[in-house]
Amino acid sequence: MRVTKQSAKKRHTAAKLRSWRVSIIRKRGQYLGTVKALNEKAAEAAAVAEFDLSDEQCRRLVVSERG
Repeated sequence: MRVTKQSAKKRHTAAKLRSWRVSIIRKRGQYLGTVKALNEKAAEAAAVAEFDLSDEQCRRLVVSERG
C-alpha cells in the first residue's frame, strides 16, 4: 500500500485533535458534553454548532481541555 502526502497529513492532523469538556454557567455549571478540536477557539465553535447554542448561551460557555 502506497502512502501519499495527503493521507499522511490527514493522520497527522487527526492525531493533534484534543478532547474538550463543554459546560454552560447557570446557577451552577451544567455539563453539556465533549467535543474534539485542535484548540480552544475551535472547541468553542464546535460546541456552539453541536449543542445548538444561542448568543446568550455562548456568552456563558466554558470550555476546558480534558486531562
